[in-house]
Amino acid sequence: MARRQRAAWGSNEDAGNGRRRIRYWADLGDGRGYRRVSETVTGSRRDADLLLARRRVEHDSDAPVPTLRQAYEAWWLPEFEDAIERGEVKRNTLCTYTSRWRAHLEPAFGSRPVTDIRPLDVQAWLLGMTSNNAKQSIRLLSQILDVCVRYEVLGANVADSRYRMPRDSARQPDGVLTMAERDRVLGELRGTCAYLPAVLAGVGSCRVGESLAASVAAGDVRAVESHGMTLAVVEIRRQQHHDGTIEESLKNRRSERPVVIPEPWSADVLAAPGPWLCDRGDGTPARPWAVKKEWEAALARLGMERIPLQEPAQLVAHHLALGAGDAGGLRGAHDGPRREERRRDPLRPPRRRAVRGRGGGRLRALPCKG
Repeated sequence: MARRQRAAWGSNEDAGNGRRRIRYWADLGDGRGYRRVSETVTGSRRDADLLLARRRVEHDSDAPVPTLRQAYEAWWLPEFEDAIERGEVKRNTLCTYTSRWRAHLEPAFGSRPVTDIRPLDVQAWLLGMTSNNAKQSIRLLSQILDVCVRYEVLGANVADSRYRMPRDSARQPDGVLTMAERDRVLGELRGTCAYLPAVLAGVGSCRVGESLAASVAAGDVRAVESHGMTLAVVEIRRQQHHDGTIEESLKNRRSERPVVIPEPWSADVLAAPGPWLCDRGDGTPARPWAVKKEWEAALARLGMERIPLQEPAQLVAHHLALGAGDAGGLRGAHDGPRREERRRDPLRPPRRRAVRGRGGGRLRALPCKG
């Protein structure tokens, strides 16, 4: 199949019956401003190309080239929000891109016309970031410039070129707290908005966004008696995003699960008055930024290594199931086995609950009543 040819400026398409249709952006001086213009040419493709070349000479300087900020706000952002409404992407993805825009794209290229963004500038910009930030930022830049190419205000997308990416930084410290250290942190957090999110993360292996979206009023929290212990069972079925919005679904359906909190923390979970498990006292859930602030302050007061409270219990279930005792604990984000493995075994068997007794050591799988 012949590859479709694309004009360097404007478009030249077959209109049938020996005619061609050319389109281009121009200000014709008729008071209608800069807009897309269409002309029909009788003749060959070459005839239409010649006319398009003349129109380019006449109108190429008409274009009010947008800055990257204008293209982001006027074109890319509305399109992405429409995609969210259609369910094609998650709102949390927009939060990630918005963060990359504010931290990396806007300071470097926000005020530049999109035609003034050069490959050498992009390369130097990428090498000044971490590997993960660079990958996300170049992806966003490419999407914005793709819209500019589509609207014919840019001839080519410079972000589509292959660039030398920064190397992954040397592995950071594991960011592991032992069980004893975890209990010290939880004790320091007691009475703050970060206490219950840290309990659900450090004991129940929840993400912060999942814990902040648990609702007492919606019946997400219930008590279960088993083997002389009162357990708190929290149903994880929704999530809070970075901007505070609550989404009535998780990343995928397999992420929905019950989380079991044993004593002594179960009493604090069950005592939450609601309507949200992590309520601010005014009927609204705590915000991620406030939780993060309290978490980091607690670590600083205890003189402990700073680790993010994102998924700090990656290996809690795994280590307890193996009887690792104090070798496991509260971990930083993205350490340990895959998330699916962690949730499948042992905290989520279909009819049983895994609970660690007061004595420590090994995990006991106990049937739940009620």
